[in-house]
Amino acid sequence: MQLPRLTNSIFLDQFLFMQLIGVFIGLAFPHFLVWYGFHAEEVLTIDFYIVSQVAGQIVGLISFLLISMVIRPHLKLLSHKMQDIANGLQSKSFDDHTLNCEEGMCQIEVSSNDEIGVSARAYNQLLDALIKSHEVERVFGRFSKIMSENLDLSKLADETLSLLIQTTNFEAGAFLVIRQGTLNVIASQGILDPESLPNHDVIEKCLKEIKTKRISLPDNIELDGVLTHFRPSEIFIEPIEFKGTVLGVLVAATGAYAADDHTEQLAQLFSRSIGLAINNAMIHSKFQKLAAVDGLTGVYNRRFGMERLKEDFSRAIREQTNMTLAMVDIDHFKSINDTYGHLVGDRVIKMIASIIKNTVREGDIVVRYGGEEFLMILHGASCQNAFNICERIRHQVKDTLFQENNQVIQVTVSVGLAAYPEQPAGDEMELIHKADQALYQSKEGGRDQVVKFGVLPNEAEEKSEVLV
Repeated sequence: MQLPRLTNSIFLDQFLFMQLIGVFIGLAFPHFLVWYGFHAEEVLTIDFYIVSQVAGQIVGLISFLLISMVIRPHLKLLSHKMQDIANGLQSKSFDDHTLNCEEGMCQIEVSSNDEIGVSARAYNQLLDALIKSHEVERVFGRFSKIMSENLDLSKLADETLSLLIQTTNFEAGAFLVIRQGTLNVIASQGILDPESLPNHDVIEKCLKEIKTKRISLPDNIELDGVLTHFRPSEIFIEPIEFKGTVLGVLVAATGAYAADDHTEQLAQLFSRSIGLAINNAMIHSKFQKLAAVDGLTGVYNRRFGMERLKEDFSRAIREQTNMTLAMVDIDHFKSINDTYGHLVGDRVIKMIASIIKNTVREGDIVVRYGGEEFLMILHGASCQNAFNICERIRHQVKDTLFQENNQVIQVTVSVGLAAYPEQPAGDEMELIHKADQALYQSKEGGRDQVVKFGVLPNEAEEKSEVLV
């Protein structure tokens, strides 16, 4: 039952109703006394009615004050707390408020089981939900910034994984992406042997079914293999999709603390949202590769190679380390083109590029400098070291039989070397010029040889034996 409203204030309505009750009590009390046995001429008098009215008003006032003292502080606390939250949301300063709330300073003590207690409990639940929602929004804001600022796939995955571990109960994880039909690990944290992850059947099953897998590992179960540096309590495998295409999976493991709703929500949110970012990063990587790699040979093109040479030469000067340039030119290439055609000429160029790539050391750079000319940037190599490498290349080219229509084509290369700091150079272009001069000397001296800058072909050291 709800009484009608008299004013815009509930407490004022309560006061008025209490006073009306006081009036009723004052009027009814004398008659009650008559019924109880008092003489009517003693209690049904004006004076006694006035006294009864005063007493009734006092009882109503005391009742109002008692109710106000019991109920009003709880309602006032609740209203102040809610106003603080509203002000924080409006002024976008809820972060500081959240920090205080996480320390329990915003909760209201539930001290009763009535409507006041129910209101306090509902407020606390609403506050918890708001804090969690705000935390998810804050984390997703950071995640969105990572996605928008990173087009490098490895950096994108690594920063996303770090954020996921920082803000959830996950203690280890890895991102696996499908590239050229093969599942590869692009980022991992806390995983003992991340390279073994693509071989797990459950991950392969997750990719095929495109369904989230959640594996619980109770304490009484012994593990055959160890996945993480700690004993995992749960393992999540979330497929990563973009427009219906599976790009990879997110693998994450919890430790001492099991995954809560917040952890599950962020894991699903990250795996759903990162699909677009990974797709963009893979497209960016593909275009970067197309922009940097020569289409025919698969080695770096001249534009990219010259940028790398400038960076590497500056580093060699700064760190005072060795760096040798080798200019490689295919001998009599115009004659091959004129005799057998450009398609055969392209096949010869591809063969030479393949031999060079397979002979140089890891970390060395191979660049298609011109039509039939290659530039090799050999980091940390002295002129003699580079000479030995180029001799192996020269011998392999000469010993490789190139056949066209049952006719064997003899192919050889000439090489010119210039080494820093053995040959002083002010910049990378001066070093290239010296390597080009050495190549010219190699050509003039009869071709099919390796010549160092400043050493005439007839003064060169005997060619080193081929290193196996």
